[in-house]
Amino acid sequence: MRQLKKWWQLLIAIVLSVSLAGCSVDDWFAEQIDPPESLVELEADFPSASVPQQVARPLGKTETVTLDRVIDGDTLKVEFENGATESIRLLLVDTPETSHPTLPVQPFGEDAKSFVERWLPEGDTVTLEYDVGRYDRYQRTLAYVWYDDAMLNEELLRRGLARVAYVYAPNTQHIDAFRDVERTARQELLGIWSLEDYVTGNGFDHEATEPAQPRRDTDECDIKGNINRDGEKIYHVPGGASYERTIPEEMFCSEQEAIEAGFRKAAR
Repeated sequence: MRQLKKWWQLLIAIVLSVSLAGCSVDDWFAEQIDPPESLVELEADFPSASVPQQVARPLGKTETVTLDRVIDGDTLKVEFENGATESIRLLLVDTPETSHPTLPVQPFGEDAKSFVERWLPEGDTVTLEYDVGRYDRYQRTLAYVWYDDAMLNEELLRRGLARVAYVYAPNTQHIDAFRDVERTARQELLGIWSLEDYVTGNGFDHEATEPAQPRRDTDECDIKGNINRDGEKIYHVPGGASYERTIPEEMFCSEQEAIEAGFRKAAR
């Protein structure tokens, strides 16, 4: 009983010290998540954004599988316990193409694939975390992939090797964390963000070659830009009928800014 009391006293002291420092308890614990040694070893070739790990552990149903091979940055071939093999498409992220039948190899596509190959050894076990729905409309298996206590989807975003994409409810349980990581990688001009206008709402423009310029922080901007499945760019203002449930792909500080970026205003 005395030991339990001391433990609680220590915890209260930590909470008070963190609060006085102007941080939340969640912030303090998040900062204690150190990257696995296997990721630290890749830092020189694949530098990461200065943001702590946002997702500490799986939230959804998980399944352990064996990595068969890496197809590209966002697609893996795995073997299940019953011997079946499937291609796994990473949820909520998109990496540049390396083997598309109609597109050239896109900048940073090989980097994304190389990062995955070097971090995830073939034949090792990885953990699949599922969201609400397991398959997309093409019947591909969708998952967040975990290895060595870190998530591949998030690590690709952290290194500027992927963009947040294909955001379709209800498979959105990690979307807020992903956008935080992507925002930092973009601000630091890592990987795909180092080329001006290379990242678009529909993928990547392989003709973009100009170095990107630092962008202003849009955290205080509240106009949501979203691109629907048909590629149509629509912006939503606060108070609009779809504003609250819209997950933004871009944020704008004024309607004029959204219009100049090629977005039209939502009908209601």
